[in-house]
Amino acid sequence: MRDFSFEEAQFFAGVEGKNTFLSPMERTIIVKQMVDMMRAGKGGLSLKLPRRTITFTEGIAIVPRLISMNVVQNVSALHNTEYLKHLQQKWVASLGEQPIDQVKDYFGTEIAMYFAWLGHMTTALWFPSLLGILMWFLGGFKYKNNPGDKHDLYQLISDICFVLFAFFNCIWSTIYLEWWKRVQAELAFKWGTYDATQDSYLQDPRPAFAGDYLAPNPVSGRMEPFYPAWKHTVVRYVITYPITCLCVVGMFVAMLAIFTVQDLADFYFAESFFFHWICYLPMIVYALMIVISDKIYRRLALVLNDWENYRTDDEYEDFLITKIVLFQFVTAFGSLFYIAFVLRDMKRLQETLATLLITRQVTQNIMETVVPFMIEKLKLSSLTYKMTRSMSDGTLRRHVENVRNKRQSSVEQEEEMSPKRSPIGSFFSLGSPTEGELRERKKHDEGKLETNDMKQLRTLSSIFREDFSLKTERLPLPELKPSNDSNPELTQAELESVMSVYARPLDDFLEMFIQFGYVLLFSPAFPLAAVCALINNLIEIRVDAFKLCNTVHRPFGRRVKDIGAWQKAMELLGILGVIVNCALIGQSGLVQRIWPDLSWGGQILIDVVLEHVILASKMIIDILVPDVPHWVRIETAKQEHFRREAFKRESRLLSHTQTPSSDQLQSSNNQQEPTTPDAASRFNRLEQINRSKRRSITPMVRLSSFTRKPRNEDNCID
Repeated sequence: MRDFSFEEAQFFAGVEGKNTFLSPMERTIIVKQMVDMMRAGKGGLSLKLPRRTITFTEGIAIVPRLISMNVVQNVSALHNTEYLKHLQQKWVASLGEQPIDQVKDYFGTEIAMYFAWLGHMTTALWFPSLLGILMWFLGGFKYKNNPGDKHDLYQLISDICFVLFAFFNCIWSTIYLEWWKRVQAELAFKWGTYDATQDSYLQDPRPAFAGDYLAPNPVSGRMEPFYPAWKHTVVRYVITYPITCLCVVGMFVAMLAIFTVQDLADFYFAESFFFHWICYLPMIVYALMIVISDKIYRRLALVLNDWENYRTDDEYEDFLITKIVLFQFVTAFGSLFYIAFVLRDMKRLQETLATLLITRQVTQNIMETVVPFMIEKLKLSSLTYKMTRSMSDGTLRRHVENVRNKRQSSVEQEEEMSPKRSPIGSFFSLGSPTEGELRERKKHDEGKLETNDMKQLRTLSSIFREDFSLKTERLPLPELKPSNDSNPELTQAELESVMSVYARPLDDFLEMFIQFGYVLLFSPAFPLAAVCALINNLIEIRVDAFKLCNTVHRPFGRRVKDIGAWQKAMELLGILGVIVNCALIGQSGLVQRIWPDLSWGGQILIDVVLEHVILASKMIIDILVPDVPHWVRIETAKQEHFRREAFKRESRLLSHTQTPSSDQLQSSNNQQEPTTPDAASRFNRLEQINRSKRRSITPMVRLSSFTRKPRNEDNCID
């Protein structure tokens, strides 16, 4: 896929349809870039407010600076409520396949790639779930460490199931990750982002990037903010790493304190019939503490990442993911490692894993949907109260009666014309009124309260729009809608202003990453972990979709070719899963029961050999399964071949347009100018190529382009 430019617009398919050529996601990207790229000029500028003055240094982005100073609360795109309503019916209220292409067109490739990855993981979880259920019904795993039980048939079956399930998890994770690489390559090629990766010097600085001064880009030559690399290193090693280590150590100390309380609770209340439930409280408190500490540390990680001041969005996000994953790994898995390899209590490991997994899933789903939805409704109620408290009693009663009649008529019409809605669709149809409902409601109210002046204004507006539409093919001007003080109504921007901000799916990726770790690292101790993860994912897809459609601002789209740093994080987790599962096999007592006279060093040697065998199997699978499907490689090779052939033809045509010598010029004057259609067509093609070659290599605006072309008054809007 080739980047769009106005000078080559005629070569792009569908460019004639100005309303359909760009997708909703691409329009939001263009608008967001225009807003973010507004920077202070040479010498800087200052903004004087009633209580303070904000200074903008040279080259700093203006809008992100205003947001950081709380002058601008938020910059967001408005939802297309009609499009969103149809998308919600196919996505949120349906249990079928996700409409990934429609999600991509509306929310962007980054969010669509996340939901494709989530759906792919849900499909892959069916295999360990079915095997885990089978293992569980066979009797579960019996945790004994006494070598004298080697003749116990039940224990032998449990040991075999434990080893097979651990080995299956290691191979399954490898196949799943390799399978996903191929799927995301197909999606990236289908969405035109397969070649989206660029060198950092070719990318524009992120809006919040602050440099010490302006310097030319070594590739494009454009002036942009410059920040010395040594400052990154100083901030990272002097501030970021010490604070991160302090947070990790503090969390570890809190974990030890809770385990001490857990031991005391087991000692005093384990045998009690009425107070046995107290033994589960420490683990529940620990799970809640993990959720709260994650929220606090994530804000701290954002502050630390801002101090490091990375130039591009990719660098910023990669280092942010590294910080968050490091802390999350300790908070989510630290207690399990402590129980498995320090206390060596497999039964307690099973109980702790089940408690953490289920509590975390329920808490996250409530925090993602119920809490933001209730906060939005409370804010909307407060905003409505502020708007209506200045109205008189008669006006308020009339307005409420109009809304009630309108809603009753719409409900009756919907029951007559539309099919019966399913319970799932009825549950997920909550949210703010759609744009069509607001428009119909306003027309209904204005029809009763419209004055002669308002009619004249609307008549003039319609005449102006009709006259304008005859002169230009551009989009028509927005309809003039005069306000009526006696009938106030909240606009769509005011309704969506109470929603939460959704920047990127980082939290959603992180939640699934932790769940993947629970399933992969310790699921042999709790075979039903994959079943819990599968059920949660089936709900998570609808929960996240409901959140995007009803409780958050419309995010600005972003073009990506893969899931980024999360792919490497999951691959590292897969390698760690092999080590942990082999260590769990050693902790299970299987080796001691088979070889009771084997020394401790011999047991370690057997675990290491088994680990290397599984790692070798993972490497073989990685080599045999290519990351990119064969048909994608063929199509990309065809595109590259067409590019090279076009460049060769263009070079040959340009070679004939070189300046001729004086003898050639004199001889050419004596010859008759060719007037054949083929010669004229060739001449026009050469002129077209020359014009395309004169374009700038950078996206900077050329002033000469405005002076050469005459102004067309009929096709411009001042």
